[in-house]
Amino acid sequence: MPDIIDLRSDTLTRVSKSDVETLDFAKIGDDCYGEDRYVRELEAYCADLFGKEAALFMPSGTMSNQVGLRCLAGPGDEIVTEVGYHINFFESSAVSANSGLVLNPYHSADGILTADDARRAIHAKARWSSLYAEPKAVAIESSINTYGGIVYPAAEMLRMRALCDEMGLSLYLDGARVLNACSHLDLSPARYLGPADMLNFCFSKGVGAPFGSILAGPARKIEAAKVFRKWYGGCLHQSGLMAGIALDKMRRWQQVTQEDNDKARILGDKLSAAARLKYPVETNMVFIEAADAKAMVARLAERGVLALAWKPDLVRFISSSLVTRGQVERAADIIRASL
Repeated sequence: MPDIIDLRSDTLTRVSKSDVETLDFAKIGDDCYGEDRYVRELEAYCADLFGKEAALFMPSGTMSNQVGLRCLAGPGDEIVTEVGYHINFFESSAVSANSGLVLNPYHSADGILTADDARRAIHAKARWSSLYAEPKAVAIESSINTYGGIVYPAAEMLRMRALCDEMGLSLYLDGARVLNACSHLDLSPARYLGPADMLNFCFSKGVGAPFGSILAGPARKIEAAKVFRKWYGGCLHQSGLMAGIALDKMRRWQQVTQEDNDKARILGDKLSAAARLKYPVETNMVFIEAADAKAMVARLAERGVLALAWKPDLVRFISSSLVTRGQVERAADIIRASL
């Protein structure tokens, strides 16, 4: 069996001995008492990086999304989003069960929920009566997993902000991989994310930390988020063990996300002559069409390349710090030979 080249996900990165050795255990305290210095440093770093008043360390991206939406809307309220965005694609039951929220998912032309799309989604329902669900927020995503890691355009985010201001709505951004998007756009996170009221970022994806997420937004919303985090079981005690590693990884986010984007671009370029790419390669994902995705993934596994059968006719590859450029180039040759 050849060396394994794992392109299934960027969540598979592992903790190294050096990661643990970076920790100063004297900084670790009980975060439920607000006494973990690593958590406080990480929250302050992320609030500044993303241009928000405050931030809150969370166990997962899903919990960040759930708490973030609950801070912006209440039971019976409506959230406008796109059918393929994580909040609808993976979390629709959670939104309903945890917060009693109603999703209004719109099927966009190309994965980008535009301001015009959101307006159409809102006006497609009975807004002439106060007896029905009232829209409270629009939820967008960047980069967009189910659409091949494409980036939500900065100009469109400004237009969405204008629509939200016009209609009295909040704007939430699921930014699990938003730093890959910022690297693609060559924009600072604070500038790119300025239009969003609240956002989530996952440490366990692009930057390669083992655990956690951050929820950022206005200070008063983050104070409310602390309550919901506690309700949902997400207030952890010695979480500095994870926050410290995440903070160390975050300080190198530009280098890591750019390298991952570049590796995906190399893979996409090498595959484009032999395979049909489903989406343009903008961040760290490559999706190719296949007659039988599961069969193709099985063939690749026999040759030492791990991929994900995303849909019956679609295979996903994600670059991460698990793989080198040389491994990506070798994987491209194996994939082409397996088509």
